Amino acid sequence: MKKMPDFIPKAYIKWVLLLLAAVAMLLWLFAVTAPDDNLHVSFLDVGQGDAILIQKGDQQVLIDGGPSPQKIGLELGEKMPFWDRTIEMVVLTHPSADHVTGLVEVLNRYNVEQVLYPDLAYVSGIYDEWLRLVRQKGDKYSFVRAGQQIDLGGGVLLEVLNPPRPLLVGTESDIDNNGIVLRLSMGEISFLLTADTMWEAELELVHSRAKLNSTILKVGHHGSTTSTTPQFLVVVNPSIAVISVGSDNEYGHPADGVIKRLEETIGVGNIYCTIDDGTIEFITDGERMWLKKEK
Repeated sequence: MKKMPDFIPKAYIKWVLLLLAAVAMLLWLFAVTAPDDNLHVSFLDVGQGDAILIQKGDQQVLIDGGPSPQKIGLELGEKMPFWDRTIEMVVLTHPSADHVTGLVEVLNRYNVEQVLYPDLAYVSGIYDEWLRLVRQKGDKYSFVRAGQQIDLGGGVLLEVLNPPRPLLVGTESDIDNNGIVLRLSMGEISFLLTADTMWEAELELVHSRAKLNSTILKVGHHGSTTSTTPQFLVVVNPSIAVISVGSDNEYGHPADGVIKRLEETIGVGNIYCTIDDGTIEFITDGERMWLKKEK
């Protein structure tokens, strides 16, 4: 019988250690990305645009994709489990480039089960490409209007508050004002997601007695002076505001007047902005809420 060597080759030890390190890394990735029973709502740092990821269990809803294919890809890679290549629902609030561009990348990289968007007449190269991909890939797609409700399961409800029937016409920007406004709720915690709607849409929502009261307000139109009117803030009555915006943008967003209005309404420490905070994630069980910031 051959005698076993008294030593183990260094090369063998090296490969064993590398294998163990790889296994440890995979276990760590699984642990930090594995779904739980809480509702996660992340306002993704995609620059001058909007992208919001809703996660409940192993389901994801992505609202808008921002202006950059690279940024949305990186953000989803950070938030979604590495083995999950399916997004259950994608919502395009309106066809402006800073909301739709990243969604072209999403349709190419992920299996998207359902697509929702408003029935708006709009012509642009990137929007046309997105529509072509939606129809080519056979994703289930449909138009949305105010009054629709989507049960995401686990006590999570997504309510469509805008666009109205009939659509608003003759406003400062019909494309923005007829964008999709959503109210997401679980138990006592709620989010009002206002896309790029402006004061005309806000006024219509108030007059129609829409269910606006919400814990967290996604500030309209990246903090532009066209949105977040005093009357609207009174009805929404938020505790926290989030502004999705890019640094050094040419529009001067967020406007000083809007920030001052928010500070007077909810306090300085309750306003979060992707410029300063990076991706902003809220986690809730329907009663309590936790906040995670990237920066």
